[in-house]
Amino acid sequence: MDSTSQPVIPDFNTISFIYFDLDDTLIDHKNAQDRALLDVWSQYPQMQQIEPLEFVTEYGATNHRLWEAYRNSEVTQRELRRLRFEDTFQRLGISSVDWREIDKVYMDCYSRHWDWIPDARKAFVRISEQYPVGIMTNGFTVIQKKKFEYFSLNRYAHHLIISEEAGHLKPDTRIFNFAAEQAGCKPGELLYVGDSYSSDVTGGINSGWKTAWYNRSGMQPELNLAHFTFSEYHRLLGVLQNTNTT
Repeated sequence: MDSTSQPVIPDFNTISFIYFDLDDTLIDHKNAQDRALLDVWSQYPQMQQIEPLEFVTEYGATNHRLWEAYRNSEVTQRELRRLRFEDTFQRLGISSVDWREIDKVYMDCYSRHWDWIPDARKAFVRISEQYPVGIMTNGFTVIQKKKFEYFSLNRYAHHLIISEEAGHLKPDTRIFNFAAEQAGCKPGELLYVGDSYSSDVTGGINSGWKTAWYNRSGMQPELNLAHFTFSEYHRLLGVLQNTNTT
């Protein structure tokens, strides 16, 4: 049993539909992001005055802060894409680099590093054979649709919901309510699987859903209200297979 597991097996007998988050739940966004940033760093001599890890770390912190602002409607999508590079460059003392050029290079590199989270594909496909499944993501529409196509997610998912199209971002209960309507299920019949405690677990619980928290990093919040916590996909698969046969 891993360090993030809970001793009590959750009661998922009422589950009729399962939604998954996309980035860092099924698809390894962080690895793709970090490798793309290293690609960018290697192409621009102006950036090589700093260590590559410093660039990756500063961008990660800045991007996280701006996504929080985006969720709170404090910045627009375009402002987020601009400021995540401009603010990073300013903090690191990097000049004479246009954010538009860097954003384009970064996005080209980012798509070349897409890959599944370990064992996520196997679990997702098997679960889709037992339950109707869907995807609900906060990512940008253009990028997420490319991922849907690249990973053939429409072969398995009944609904592909993107916050930009739905008009609300997780953890807003309105996007969870919209997803429930699309699935034709009551809140208590839905399970949400995601890696973000603040967006996925909190949003799901506040909407009356069951939640499964993919806690790969081993975070230990003061109060973990997730119905099930796992760090390896075989544990989620085992719980759902066991539930589905009882």
